Amino acid sequence: PDPTLYRQLVGSLIYLTVTRPDIAYAVHLVSQFMSAPRTTHFSAVLRILRYLKGTLFHGLHFSSESSLALHAFCDADWAGDPTDRRSTTGYCFFLGTSLISWRSKKQTVVSRSSTEAEYRALADATSELLWIRWLLQDMGVSQSTSTPIYCDNQSAIQIAHNDVFHERTKHIEINCHLVRHHLQYISLVRA
Repeated sequence: PDPTLYRQLVGSLIYLTVTRPDIAYAVHLVSQFMSAPRTTHFSAVLRILRYLKGTLFHGLHFSSESSLALHAFCDADWAGDPTDRRSTTGYCFFLGTSLISWRSKKQTVVSRSSTEAEYRALADATSELLWIRWLLQDMGVSQSTSTPIYCDNQSAIQIAHNDVFHERTKHIEINCHLVRHHLQYISLVRA
């Protein structure tokens, strides 16, 4: 009858997902019922709390001795969703040994090849990289060298370095232009 406690608990869990990304999906689900929670939703929140109690020492740890070198990893699964065959993009950024940014999101279009799916992931990671470098520079931490982005698709790396467009890459030309334009800030490395 009174959803106040539910809202307070879910609000606290949302705050906690900053350092505990392992609960982000579950918290996302229970946060959809803030206006009218039911008993099953409250039970799910209690289950998340029990999980947290059992894993108190899990989480992201930021070391003060870590270097300030930025590096990234990106990947995509090709046609991973069996219902609509869209791929999922994933990337993460490390400042030294500390994870500072990550994302996993379904791509908006269906990719016709694994290279296209990987290249879309690379373009998303490049956009995020530009923002992180700008943010670090604004905070007084300049990146004097290029940032390595580790990608496990050799074809995507070759397309990024090739100045000639072929008929087979025309459908991903915009992403190619984005990544190529910013190659001065990144260095592509095979993972």
